[in-house]
Amino acid sequence: MTIFDASEKVEFIATQSMHYDRYCCCRYFLERVDVQGKFGLVCGEESEEHGTHSKVLLQPIYNDIQVRRISSHKAIYHKYAVYADGKRIAEFTLVQNAWVPRIPSNPKNN
Repeated sequence: MTIFDASEKVEFIATQSMHYDRYCCCRYFLERVDVQGKFGLVCGEESEEHGTHSKVLLQPIYNDIQVRRISSHKAIYHKYAVYADGKRIAEFTLVQNAWVPRIPSNPKNN
């Protein structure tokens, strides 16, 4: 599915599937999207019943986006730290699609 531009390149970063109750047959994913050398971030949900739905988390305006898992392997929902151009800017939790921006402790230094 094209979101930003016909020439975009998509890289799957993370995926999680839940197999109980209302989450049966659902897959949640996080993708880094390259649009003409600038990167953005997209999350999505895919199910047999409702198809695929994507949501833009970050517009493709960054030189680099890195995502690192910060939850344990025993966690029900996978949680990730999101870095854009070397700065930690948010946390994201799959399945819940919870995007939590990081508030700088000292705004003058950021």
